[in-house]
Amino acid sequence: MTPAKLQVQAQQGDLRAIAVLIDDCLTPHGMRAQVRLHQGLLSVSVQAPTPRHRQRCVSAIRQLLMKLRIPAVARVRILGKNRDRSVIWSEEFALGNGTSVRTVAPRRRKRQNDGNRDTLARGLSRVTPRPSSTGIQSRRSPRAKLQKDPWLAVNLSVLFPGLGQIYAGKIFRGLLIILIEAVLIAVALAAFFSPEGNTLTSLGLVFPIFGIYLVNIIDAHRCFKPLSFLRLERVLKNKRNKNNPWVAVFLSQLLPGLGHLYLKNFGLGAVLMISLIIASNIARLHPGWLLVPPLLYAIACYHAYFSCPRSALHSQDPIVMIVILIVTFKLTGILIPAWVEHDFVQRFTIPSDSMVPTLRSGDQILALKSRGRPPQQGDLVVFRAPEFAKTLDPNAGDLFIKRTIGMPLDVLRLKDGIIYINNEPLSEDYVAGPAQYNLDPQIVPADNYFVLGDNRNNSFDSHVWGYVPRNHMIGKAYKIYWPPERIGPLR
Repeated sequence: MTPAKLQVQAQQGDLRAIAVLIDDCLTPHGMRAQVRLHQGLLSVSVQAPTPRHRQRCVSAIRQLLMKLRIPAVARVRILGKNRDRSVIWSEEFALGNGTSVRTVAPRRRKRQNDGNRDTLARGLSRVTPRPSSTGIQSRRSPRAKLQKDPWLAVNLSVLFPGLGQIYAGKIFRGLLIILIEAVLIAVALAAFFSPEGNTLTSLGLVFPIFGIYLVNIIDAHRCFKPLSFLRLERVLKNKRNKNNPWVAVFLSQLLPGLGHLYLKNFGLGAVLMISLIIASNIARLHPGWLLVPPLLYAIACYHAYFSCPRSALHSQDPIVMIVILIVTFKLTGILIPAWVEHDFVQRFTIPSDSMVPTLRSGDQILALKSRGRPPQQGDLVVFRAPEFAKTLDPNAGDLFIKRTIGMPLDVLRLKDGIIYINNEPLSEDYVAGPAQYNLDPQIVPADNYFVLGDNRNNSFDSHVWGYVPRNHMIGKAYKIYWPPERIGPLR
């Protein structure tokens, strides 16, 4: 709506138009207004954190209303409070000649119940206009609906898709977005970790997951007002969003320090960015530092919020909730993968051709952690290299992968390329070729295993350095997940 049309509607007594014009004149000073009109008395409730804001507020409202000369408004009462609501002030003047009728100096609120002060407090917190002589009905207006900040919805949607829509009152839309995103993530994880799943499917699902995430952030803002990618830069530069604390928090969620750059605090912004880079690199080497990057995000968001002058107009409760959610979601995103890799599934890369044709050098595999379960005959097992193997070949590495051949207390021998277990020949269709060496009969010690590579004649295994203790076992390899042409389960 154009300013000229707003002025015409305001002169006709339209309360919503009056509220928009007053709000516009206060926005450059970092203040917002709530307006009520009843029997010629226009009540304007504001939050002015300092005496300087108080003077600017009264002057701006007086000049605006004197310029408009609204017939329905005879007197104006400005009710104000500071950030913590402990100081309350008011000023009332007649609109006809602009002279002050009554001024109440700022005063501290006492803890005792006072009827007049309770009425004033209710007036300060009220967002729905009362019935007035202009015909405005007592119902929630579009202006009141915008008291929920769209950028707070954006911040919630950054944490997880759908939360911003729920905050905006679009409950069904928000739950639907949460459900779709959760299903896509679950399918992607299943395709990656399940033996029969295709890793390419998992990678392909990354694009719709990320696409929905981006669209969800835009949609969270659109729940309040239209927004498109082409208008995003204009919105960030709009005077209503200038120094908006929730924009600073949003940028800090993207990268600690961006919010401070937006607020022109370049020094602290650079310090936060460098701190995140250093902490992230240290956390890769020392798991005890995993908590530090999420805390840097939370500290950056909290400080950016209160570094903004307009944060005085907002409650502290939402930013505390955002900080708690940031730490919770980021820690979850860090600790759950670390927990899965530590206790359930671990990734390995094959360094040699000792397991040809089953595994080739460069294959990337998934191994299911043993977690106390002993391996079975024929399993492909990942284990820590025995000390004697390291002595024979210090460059062989710390982790081996071989096939379990002899179980504890089995009688084993190898003759003419055939392995006999307890005098029974072992059928092997997975070897590259028969072994060109023989092994005398031997009993596998208790809690130990005899392992061989499928490439029998080019494998550094038990026929060279002996048995593998059970406590050296890490897990059973069950899937090749990369490269694409090799993806498949390991039988």
